[in-house]
Amino acid sequence: MKRYFVYIKEYIVALRLMSLTLALAATSFGIIAAYRSGNIFNKNPFYAVFLIAIITIAGLLSQVGANLINDYFEGSFKYRNYSKTKIKFLGKERSYFDIFVFLSGLAALGIACLIGIYLIYITDIYMFIIGILGIIGSYAYTGEPFVYKTKGLGVPISFILMGPLMTFGAFYPFVQTFSWYPILLGLPVSMFVPAMMIGNEMRDFTRDERLSIGTLSVIIGPRFSLLLYEFLVFGAFILTIFYVIVGLYPIQSLLALILLPLTIKASRCVKRFERLSIPYTNQIHLSYFIIVAGCLIIW
Repeated sequence: MKRYFVYIKEYIVALRLMSLTLALAATSFGIIAAYRSGNIFNKNPFYAVFLIAIITIAGLLSQVGANLINDYFEGSFKYRNYSKTKIKFLGKERSYFDIFVFLSGLAALGIACLIGIYLIYITDIYMFIIGILGIIGSYAYTGEPFVYKTKGLGVPISFILMGPLMTFGAFYPFVQTFSWYPILLGLPVSMFVPAMMIGNEMRDFTRDERLSIGTLSVIIGPRFSLLLYEFLVFGAFILTIFYVIVGLYPIQSLLALILLPLTIKASRCVKRFERLSIPYTNQIHLSYFIIVAGCLIIW
């Protein structure tokens, strides 16, 4: 029985539950953009709640799938002897636990696809394009044969997928027309996504450089990686101030500036290649999301 609890614990680690705030924020800002545009509860409020629920679930499942497939291909469980019996799977010797991680990741993406099919049914071909880009991108982050993380593309593509694409994808079913509004509204919170990826890459910088793994941080070096991190996180706060000035955000959104001391601390951790940079950046992202999303809903 104790062994099964170990399996459950390690599976929860593979899910990276705290990172799911990235998908939650992206879908929420798209939905909030539709709400502020007056395109949610003006017809059938019960159906609107149903749409909000399935859009949010689809976004979360897309990231769950990406997290699990990432753990499988990056070998997080490769050296742990969960099972004496191993079988050949995708050209490598894998334990049953490894295979379960991979297949459950595919299942998560599959369920997200089913929700996507329904959203395509009620909208049009543009929803199909958004969905297919999202699903392929979720798998290809570290999924073979693509593995775009090792080609220096992990940071920019994660920004696109978990930022503008997912935000606009959550907005589109309610409005069914193109608009820059949801993309602009969610841009500051989206900037924390690539920042978190940089923090992750910098944590593993020494190992990745030694193994010649071509992450963006290895390619451009630690100095420019730190500058990019600081541009993203501090740029998000500068953009927030600008949005308040031009009226895109309510003035109460400036409450997010209380996160600046934690942001400085996170930046120092990135500079020192410390693991704490990731939870700190995640905490900043979650707190920013709660503060600004709350302000956009209330005011």
